[in-house]
Amino acid sequence: MTAVEYRKGPDGHYHVALQIEIKKGEYFHNSRVLVDTGADKCMIPRELNERFLHLAIAGVDHDVSTASGETDIEWVLIPKMTLMRKALVHAGPDFYRYDLEKTDLSQENVAAWLGDSCIVGMNFTGKFDVRMTKDNRIIFEG
Repeated sequence: MTAVEYRKGPDGHYHVALQIEIKKGEYFHNSRVLVDTGADKCMIPRELNERFLHLAIAGVDHDVSTASGETDIEWVLIPKMTLMRKALVHAGPDFYRYDLEKTDLSQENVAAWLGDSCIVGMNFTGKFDVRMTKDNRIIFEG
């Protein structure tokens, strides 16, 4: 069983790293995606889709409850999303960077609303065993 864990960020939220497959062999990486356990679906920024991903509108969800009221939201179908493991790499005397390592925690055909932020919702996280620990970690297992 594969497991990947993330620590709670300084903003008090959990963020994960994702690889989004746009089409076979073409990927987009985002190293800071908010985990929203109250969101039914994932969300990607409309501008990101229009400029880089070019995923076709798959449908519209009507009367979706949001923080600012009910609204209609278009959604796309992401061919494949994969959780990435962040690995801290020492790259010089005073310089560190994160490398992203692919895991086998992935899901195909993930519906994502088009909005203004990148969010991982329950339609993705609900496919894995997820637990939050007292020492501010979130662990995904599958």
